[in-house]
Amino acid sequence: MESLLSSAQATDLVGLLAVVSVQTHLGHEYREEADYWAGQVDPGLAADDARTIGWLLEEVAGSLWLPRPMEQWARSWVVSLEELAGGADSG
Repeated sequence: MESLLSSAQATDLVGLLAVVSVQTHLGHEYREEADYWAGQVDPGLAADDARTIGWLLEEVAGSLWLPRPMEQWARSWVVSLEELAGGADSG
């Protein structure tokens, strides 16, 4: 079975989730969820989990409190996760 993420992608996604988890202006639910998922991400991430993370990042990216570079990073991952999770379903 092919991995959903490369090691570099997994590391980058964990980094983003870790940064989201310490954004004090975001609701504690988002921070706690980001912290949880940061500990779950690895190259073997399941497509359903990727969709869940994508949803979380989409919600977070819509926050007025998120710094612009982080918003762009999150939105980029939303698109990537949709593509990766969709490709996992058709494989």
